Amino acid sequence: MGTPENLEFTADRCDDLGDLVLLGASKLRTLLTPSLCLAALEDAYARLHTSPADNARSLGFQTGDGKFHVKAGLYPGTQKYFAAKINANFPENRQRSGLPTIQGVIVLCDGSDGHPLAILQSGELTGLRTAAATALAARHGARPGASTLAMIGCGDQAMYQARALTDILPITRIAAFDRESSKAEKFGVWANVALGVEAAPAASISEATGSSDIIVTCTTAVEAILTPDMVDPGSFIAAVGADNPDKQELDPALFKDARILVDDADQCASDGDLAHAIRAGSATHECVAATLAELAAGMKPGRVREEQIVIFDSTGTGLQDVAAAAAAYEAAQKNAVLRGGDAA
Repeated sequence: MGTPENLEFTADRCDDLGDLVLLGASKLRTLLTPSLCLAALEDAYARLHTSPADNARSLGFQTGDGKFHVKAGLYPGTQKYFAAKINANFPENRQRSGLPTIQGVIVLCDGSDGHPLAILQSGELTGLRTAAATALAARHGARPGASTLAMIGCGDQAMYQARALTDILPITRIAAFDRESSKAEKFGVWANVALGVEAAPAASISEATGSSDIIVTCTTAVEAILTPDMVDPGSFIAAVGADNPDKQELDPALFKDARILVDDADQCASDGDLAHAIRAGSATHECVAATLAELAAGMKPGRVREEQIVIFDSTGTGLQDVAAAAAAYEAAQKNAVLRGGDAA
């Protein structure tokens, strides 16, 4: 075996990755609009319906104060891209060190030859794609004229959710609740200015949800915070916060007569609010009315009756990451061509 100074490296064995695109949070906010992210997810989910073998995979690792999640997947059907996301989720970060709860990176690779294309900041992309999944479900499951929104939990994800929903529905009023009232007040000010809608904090969850067409829960709750008496007939509920077995936002009784939509049926049955309903005997795996793939492909409807309650159980998938990452990368490449410069 030769000494290090005698080793010869060829271009195909040691690439300097000079063309690797780096997309941070500010760049992603510019490139990946809610409408572009929604279109990317809709296309990917429609393709997944005919290529189920390309579904994404997830792994989780527990630490003392948080968790690491690894989500990975191919772009379904075309397999043009592969993406892997490593996310750290540490709920006490804000209070303890001022860091975001969710941090991480996404690596996007060419699906045909494997070479890395981009590294993306995952917190921004995760917020955007999670909200886009809600918007996709709401497009099919909310009443078309839905104009009032209850936002339960007013952390960073609430802003992504509100922006994505106001982009596709005629939202004119938002009622916000957070157990930290200052967060609800801050969110209300932001929504008034950024979205141009009437937004105000509510004194309780029931006050926020009363007469609301859409209810979004994006909290870190570990037990049910939304009960049947808080929900009016015809409401669309997006349960966003419960993405592992330790979390819960919805009372299992809500599932008894609701139409249930999910991003991934198996994952929701093990990690989402649906899992709690199954354990409580309020639902079964077979109660799922439609997945996002079936909705996007036009194979099943979201809402079928005006007065029914529709629940979207959102746990987050690697498919959403690869779809959003690919859309951001392609937008960066297009932007670079238009500017005649470097995409990074």
